[in-house]
Amino acid sequence: MKLRAQREGLAIVVTVAAVLATDQLVKLTADNTVNSAGANDFPIGRLTKPARAIGGTGTVECIGRIKEKIEIKVSQAGGLVAGDFVKLAAVDGTTGEPRVTKWVTGTDAAERLIGVVCKGAADAGVAEVLTF
Repeated sequence: MKLRAQREGLAIVVTVAAVLATDQLVKLTADNTVNSAGANDFPIGRLTKPARAIGGTGTVECIGRIKEKIEIKVSQAGGLVAGDFVKLAAVDGTTGEPRVTKWVTGTDAAERLIGVVCKGAADAGVAEVLTF
């Protein structure tokens, strides 16, 4: 891949699961962990600062559709894992806080999709989500 132009966006620090070259498109593989994106993967961005070793830290500049990284409560039996697509769920009945649940391809409307989990959490826990 060769970068021709860029719009400055959200950059996040992640663990890099392999030694990758700068500008490599990456996908989420585990909590705050990325690896090379391939066919039919959902790339979250490009590696702008690669890790020096496997499992080292690097920086990913998120692609245009990703706007922010948020912490939000989970409402999903079994919890959510990195790479899960999410939609808004009913607010927490006690605190009134917003919550997310898994978005299901073919069942949920595309306009309900709000982001992708960057760091998973159990039901009622707090997950990190990259929002669109």
